[in-house]
Amino acid sequence: MSRPWEKYYPQEAKDFDVGTMPYGTIPEMISVAGAKFANRSAATTILPNGAMATITYQELLSYANDFAAYLRETAGLQRGETVAIMTPNCIDFTIASCGAFLAGAVCTNINPLYTAPELEHQLNDSKAKVLVIIDLFGDKVDEVVAKTGVRNVVTISLLEFFPALKKLIIGFVLKRVKKVIPDLNHAHTKFADALELGSKARKGGDVASYTEGLQGTDTALFQYTSGTTGRSKGAELSHQSILANAHQANTLIGGIRLPAGDTTLVILPLYHITAFALIFVVGFGTGDHLVLVPSPRPPSNLQSAFEKFDVTIFTGINTLFAALMEQPWFNKDLFKSIRFCGSGGAAQQTGVAQRWQDATDIEIYQGYGMTECCGVMSLNPIGDNRLGSVGIPVPGLDVKIIDDDGIEQPIGSPGELLFKGPTIMKGYFGRPEATAEAITDGWLHSGDIAVMDEDGFLEIVDRKKDMILVSGFNVSPNEIEDVIAKIPGVVEVGVIGVPDEKTSEATMAFIVKNNDLTEEAVTEACRAGLTNYKVPKQIRFVDDIPKSPVGKVLRRELRELIGS
Repeated sequence: MSRPWEKYYPQEAKDFDVGTMPYGTIPEMISVAGAKFANRSAATTILPNGAMATITYQELLSYANDFAAYLRETAGLQRGETVAIMTPNCIDFTIASCGAFLAGAVCTNINPLYTAPELEHQLNDSKAKVLVIIDLFGDKVDEVVAKTGVRNVVTISLLEFFPALKKLIIGFVLKRVKKVIPDLNHAHTKFADALELGSKARKGGDVASYTEGLQGTDTALFQYTSGTTGRSKGAELSHQSILANAHQANTLIGGIRLPAGDTTLVILPLYHITAFALIFVVGFGTGDHLVLVPSPRPPSNLQSAFEKFDVTIFTGINTLFAALMEQPWFNKDLFKSIRFCGSGGAAQQTGVAQRWQDATDIEIYQGYGMTECCGVMSLNPIGDNRLGSVGIPVPGLDVKIIDDDGIEQPIGSPGELLFKGPTIMKGYFGRPEATAEAITDGWLHSGDIAVMDEDGFLEIVDRKKDMILVSGFNVSPNEIEDVIAKIPGVVEVGVIGVPDEKTSEATMAFIVKNNDLTEEAVTEACRAGLTNYKVPKQIRFVDDIPKSPVGKVLRRELRELIGS
């Protein structure tokens, strides 16, 4: 396939070359950026009430070195072992993640809203040895950790770097008044104590020996993603692939970046690949100030961040942009400093994007990507934004569109979208068969049906897979079906995605039962085994589930039942 889209590349994108990227490994990026941008603000945790704490790049690097020393010298972590991080956006995430990389560990990011069974699965599947977890969800540790290979638990707090008095007052309210911080009985180390132990262990020295000889092709991250085959799988991502994806994105928007660093509002969760690779890694490598919002829900949580900071970059999802425009505090002046506004994770509705542009004079640049490619695979170019399109392929990626027989399709013809390039995952960790299904001769099958126009702009027109996309998160119908099938009285179950105004899609379950099972009982069982966004919003009891001759649920026929 020709590459008509390259005419839209800025010069930096045209010059993209993996061999000339600024950094070879993530630890190198952390060490260089920490010194280069030493006195710049690196990260701020801001709470809904406006209370906040900030650290500089120099401080972040020092703390990260301390945590690396704690992991290796006190926790006994070996190079290449896995550190799991389960926390919302906050300063502690940046330190723990950087520290783990500096220790030579492989990271795995866990959604802090995961239920105990989901947490247990990821800890065991990734072979995690250390768990860093927010104290708000520490009760899951007592339920799960003894059933895993985790040797050390470190608890963090959103208030870790706040002034002592403010930390004491807010902490008392959370613990004693609102009672949202549960007791934790399992042996654990507080993050502040871990940093102190690490500082004593390294005695001011550097930790370069922990990553000596590390290669860009070595594994950096097990990023978990749901699939149509059930339980989530860990996409094995290398240092080079993560850095390459960050660099690809940066070359496309680099021309609008501020030389002294941007102020990036981090709304999307850092445990998600989009925010991790395209906001955290990009931002750290270029010396941005990351303003971290632990939770964007309700949208009023964002008011203080927009009021206190001149935000120049932020990325959201369709539902967030729509919700922001409905806020009583929404004001065009709060967004006047924004130089780039991106949309990823879920389909951006053209109507919402146009309303946002009319209200703020700011365009939303939609992109498209997958966990399996470290984030973004296409993005609308600056100055040539086309609403309804997911943009042009990022530099360094080969693209083709094929039919069911594997024959490449011409411009304008729909087919499955495939990508090939330096950001593609090594495979699914410990899942060779699933890897073989996803990658053929180096080509990653997206599972999405796309059309490319004569300029190289892509439009996603259908989904080949059964995946359900809820607020930007992949949800496997098989995983939900597995939970529901275990409920007494359930004979058969089929799950599909249905349109939802707030989350783009929501899950709906069709159930054949043989007793007096109620919707409430199904919902309660699902809440016990699934993260909230996976729990079916709609439940319908039916006499039969349409299936193929080999017993596969025919989801298209289930969708046809919705109007009946």
